[in-house]
Amino acid sequence: MKNKYIRTTLIVLIWLVIWQVLTLVVNNSILLAGPVDTVKALMELGSDPSFYLSVGITAGKVLLGFLIGMITGSVLSVLSYRFTAVREFFSPFVSVIKSIPVVSFIIIALIWAGSSNVTIIVSSVISFPIFYKNLLEGLMVTDPKMKELAMVYRMKTSKKIRYIYLPSLSSHIRSALSLAIGMAFRGGITAEVVGQPLKSIGNGLYRSKINLATSEMLAWTLVAVLSAFIIEKLISLIAKKVLK
Repeated sequence: MKNKYIRTTLIVLIWLVIWQVLTLVVNNSILLAGPVDTVKALMELGSDPSFYLSVGITAGKVLLGFLIGMITGSVLSVLSYRFTAVREFFSPFVSVIKSIPVVSFIIIALIWAGSSNVTIIVSSVISFPIFYKNLLEGLMVTDPKMKELAMVYRMKTSKKIRYIYLPSLSSHIRSALSLAIGMAFRGGITAEVVGQPLKSIGNGLYRSKINLATSEMLAWTLVAVLSAFIIEKLISLIAKKVLK
């Protein structure tokens, strides 16, 4: 484990050196800001209390949208597993949602709900099909012999969920969690860049772009990546304990 952390740290340092070298070669802070300038910009942003408010609001909205998509996708996947008619009814709907460009969702959400709620709507719409497809697939491949055994011994629903379905779904749940939270953050922040809600990461990115402040833009991007990474790890840890 220790060697893994050392190797990961060395790889990150190598990429930072490559980034800094490219910055020196380009020699134009507007086209490409280096890691040193990015850290300086991040420290400047961190000196303003509104920065933390913006990060908290965006993270909260994305997380809320993620949870809505997770719950909706999970419930409908169970219903689709139990009832063929439900599965056939939602199949084209899910396929359409997966195919529509994120920008289209953003524009529709802006028309329907305005800029203040666009992050939540887009994050939930992106998360929904990921959970629906993954959980439905996990349910469909559940060992039929185990289900027959549960029927013979008249197992309670709670025990069937714990001992039969959760073991079959665990890998699918982890995969959905990991993929959905990253996608929700990307989609949610993209929605903020387009919709421009005040006090948000997307608004900070847009203002940086308008001012040609590349280092500040990269600092906001780093904050978005770190926020998604931290929340993903926390959710994965909770899921791991629950599934265990």
